[in-house]
Amino acid sequence: MHGLENMASTEQVPSSVLSNKEIAAIEEVMAKAKAKIASEGKVEAEVQSLTRGFLVNRTKDNITLQKVDEHNWSGKPVTSYPEFIPVQDEEVRFDHRGPLPEGSVGGIVYADGTDSTARKWLVAFDTPKQKAYVEAGPMGEVDWNVIKVKLDASEYRSEYEDPILGGKIYALNYGFALVAYLSN
Repeated sequence: MHGLENMASTEQVPSSVLSNKEIAAIEEVMAKAKAKIASEGKVEAEVQSLTRGFLVNRTKDNITLQKVDEHNWSGKPVTSYPEFIPVQDEEVRFDHRGPLPEGSVGGIVYADGTDSTARKWLVAFDTPKQKAYVEAGPMGEVDWNVIKVKLDASEYRSEYEDPILGGKIYALNYGFALVAYLSN
């Protein structure tokens, strides 16, 4: 397991996809997430799993991203997933709870539009297993069965850069927090 103390380690953020500015922004969000979670207290870990999600939109064109799809394999959002992720300094947050042993397992897709030229960003998480999986690319249907297979094969960190449209996404799942950074 990855503890709170490992959350802001720079070497966990590969430089292959992210710039120094993006790495600094992710580390800042991770530090905020750690502080918020510490101030909220414990979850009833014996009966449920909780994903505390922190989503950051750093797209260059200052475009608010809109939720276009979601899937919950186990559990559900405490309140709805955020409908929008504006470009701002503060992250957008969600909580997702699921009963053990399966726990909190889901996925969300955000996009910068709805037409055929729009980009989408996908983040999937399995909190009991501390897994994250991400994709970025053109709009289109999501095959959630394929995403689940890829999520099961993933690790606590996932990153992707779309070579055609330039969307980038990076996510970390430490079991107590999921941080996803969406950019282009």
